Parts: sequence; C-alpha cells; structure tokens
Amino acid sequence: MKNRLFTGFLALGLAVAGWSAGMKSNRIANGGLLESPNPSTMSGAEEFQYVWKAPLEVGANVPGFKVTREPIFLVWSKQTNRRWLELNDGGGVSQSVPVQAGQTYVLKFVLEGNPQGDETQSIHIVAPGVNRSETVMSKETRPLETRFTANSDQAPIEIYATEGGRGPRIHTFVCESI
Repeated sequence: MKNRLFTGFLALGLAVAGWSAGMKSNRIANGGLLESPNPSTMSGAEEFQYVWKAPLEVGANVPGFKVTREPIFLVWSKQTNRRWLELNDGGGVSQSVPVQAGQTYVLKFVLEGNPQGDETQSIHIVAPGVNRSETVMSKETRPLETRFTANSDQAPIEIYATEGGRGPRIHTFVCESI
C-alpha cells in the first residue's frame, strides 16, 4: 500500500513539474489590451457602427504601452469586446519588457489589415537585434513571431506603421522565453 501511495505521489509530482516547466509567462504587460480604458469613455472618442475609437497622442500611456508616434487609436469592438491598436500613417507604440540577459525570447502578436485602409499596409518591428518590416493586405489577418536575444534586463520593443493610410491593426501581444 505504501509503495502504491508513494508511486502515485511521485507520478503526480513529476506530472506537475513537467507541466510547470512547460508553462511560459507572458512578459508583455496588458498583452490583450483589456486593462486599457474603454475607448468610449476617453477624450476625443468617436462611435462608429460597431466600434469606439479613441485617439492617443505621443507620450500617452495605454497600460503597458507608450505611444511613440502618432496617429494611433485605441479601438474597442462593441460586438466582440476585443481591443486593438490601430496604427495610422506612421503611428506606433513601445514597451520595455523585463527579460533576462542572454535568454532568447519570442515576440508574438496579431497583425491585421484595416479594411478601410490602403490595399497594402506595413509595420516595422524593432527589438534587441531585430529591425524588420512586415506587410499585410487590407483584409488579411495573420499571427507574427519574431525572436530576439536579450542583452540586458529590459528589452525595448517598438512597433510602428510605415505605410497603409488608415490601418494596420495590432493586438494579442505575447513575449515569452524559448
């Protein structure tokens, strides 16, 4: 009986250890933008058929993110309760992410073309050792991933629009060690 009980506890302990070792924590603050204020309550907000959009100025803070370039809008869908950042004509955001020097991380987020923007919309991603551009079509949605190796205990990450007029949209941010 004692051996079976010990074996059961050992198996449970190994399962929990394996599960927790496989868990990764998101280093991005407010990655889902749900801690952001409701755009409908913000100054300068406009209501459209299915969304509220609030403009953000350079230096403005959306919890976790800092606006580095404008124009940019915090948008809330009344239908899905989802939030995203709309980067217009060069608008951008940054976040300094706590990391461990020498560790490799993957930054993931969703890039979505704005159907009301130009046919082709582009962003630029800057992170430690990363300086790359990505393009999306106006009605396209795709997940993006980029890897970087931290060179200090903070990794500055910036994402900004480079073309596309009205758009593109970014949301669902995750940064985790690999």
